[in-house]
Amino acid sequence: MNRKNPYPDKIFGGVDHPTKGALHHREHALGIHHFSFHHPNPAVLGEPILSWVSTSADHAFEKVTASYTLDDWKSTQYLEYEKTKLHWDTVAWTWQRHWQASFPALQDGQVLRYRVYGTLPNGKKIYADNQATSVKKATQYAIWADPNPAPPEWSKTARVYQIFMDRFNRGDNKPWLQTENIHGIFGGDLRGITEKLDTIHDLGFNTLWLTPIFKTPSSHGYDTTDYETIDPRFGTKDDLKELIDTAHAKGMRILLDFVANHASSRHPIFQRALADSQAPERDWFRWKRWPAYHTFAKVKAMPKLNLDFGSPAHAHLLKVAQEWLKFGVDGYRLDHANGPDRAFWVDFRRACREVKPDVWLLAEVVMPPDAQASYLGSFDGTLDFMTSQALRESFARHSWDIQELANYLQNYREQFPKDFSRGAFIDNHDMNRFLFTAQGNQKALHAALSLLYLMPGQPIVYAGTEQDISQNMSIHEKGSQGFDECRHPMDWSKPETETAGLIRKMAAFREANPWLPDAEWNISEINIQKQWATFEVYSADNHIKVTIDLMPGAESVSF
Repeated sequence: MNRKNPYPDKIFGGVDHPTKGALHHREHALGIHHFSFHHPNPAVLGEPILSWVSTSADHAFEKVTASYTLDDWKSTQYLEYEKTKLHWDTVAWTWQRHWQASFPALQDGQVLRYRVYGTLPNGKKIYADNQATSVKKATQYAIWADPNPAPPEWSKTARVYQIFMDRFNRGDNKPWLQTENIHGIFGGDLRGITEKLDTIHDLGFNTLWLTPIFKTPSSHGYDTTDYETIDPRFGTKDDLKELIDTAHAKGMRILLDFVANHASSRHPIFQRALADSQAPERDWFRWKRWPAYHTFAKVKAMPKLNLDFGSPAHAHLLKVAQEWLKFGVDGYRLDHANGPDRAFWVDFRRACREVKPDVWLLAEVVMPPDAQASYLGSFDGTLDFMTSQALRESFARHSWDIQELANYLQNYREQFPKDFSRGAFIDNHDMNRFLFTAQGNQKALHAALSLLYLMPGQPIVYAGTEQDISQNMSIHEKGSQGFDECRHPMDWSKPETETAGLIRKMAAFREANPWLPDAEWNISEINIQKQWATFEVYSADNHIKVTIDLMPGAESVSF
């Protein structure tokens, strides 16, 4: 089927297109790779941990070794991997050698910390995943046997409303600060959210995801200058406490957006580190050769934090994560979680669980499914970019036919472990609005939203969807305002839309059928020519039929 929209539908992270996916695969197949693949995952107390590594034929590794510790690097032990199978990887166009080894069983409270490296004939060591040649820059891994590895019970029925802080609502009925410069500050704040809680709750949402609220120089907030302070334009700790208490009284939960990978170049600690090559603050960040530093996405305003075990940034972020949980928040959406080493997230999870056993940790990991699933034991789950792509390509762009969508839905549950949260969405603050991508087609929007609420996982709706908010230009179009194109402020003067009514209806249906997050999907009938399919959606004691019509102009989901 032909694409209707002329603009590329780029998913933030860049692995959404088959060609890019192939390049991504090749990049992660050459050299030596581990990705924390181990069994059992999550680790189980008292059971040995089987670990896997792969190497490519472009490196003649003589052996593969893990240096590890069970006492936080007070002592170091070594484990040699054994060669297992050899297979040809057609996508990467190379031989792949597989290696395996067994780490000793973990006892209560122990954390296995380790690095993996291959040794070349000349004695040179290359470390897994980032292909570093020095131990200082090597990827670090950690495994902890969480006694309660499943996501919290409340998260399984979460219906999430994503709020872009600056563009949602100004408290006390204040008007937006400006309406002209979409790059600028509009003035959304915490009081503005509290005042709209009844509206949000009435739409059927029971969980709020707030984009970053910490002190920041930007409108988006993903460049923090102080993790312990709420940005004054968003309000105060008292304002946040009021929001939390009011939400909890309504049975709602609060997720904060937590950015651990990088901070702002205006962070006082970074400023001191940049000004003095001998400053102790340098240990907070990752440097090339001072004053050059590593950044997120080549953005100089976002220097990467050094989150190695024992670093001051590592200790600081764990502390502030605990503090906000003690304050009352219920969990975190973890930004660019595939940026920091995996060892950091194990420590982060342990720290969070220590103060709040039912914390929900939902991570943004824009990687292939097998790499995402390997984070089991570090997070409760990941944002479901695959489903986002499936819904957008099927309903908004018509580049998937009914067979492709049907196959995806039928195989959805098998892609990830059952106890792994999958936060699914049709759009967010980093991609073109669905309605824009669908060229204003409300039928397509309603069909995609309906299916979102019927599928397993946790539905996430980006604020403004219920108001039929679109945008003027593609975020990728020359002359556009970039990501701000999909971040238009809410229009609270608009009357309620049909979309809002649909969201309310679907939320009520999902609440009345709490078995849906764990349901199985089987194709019962499909018509390729007419572009429709019927599914049996069921559990042990429940059953519904879902019919999907992808014919352009007639898009619908009925049940």
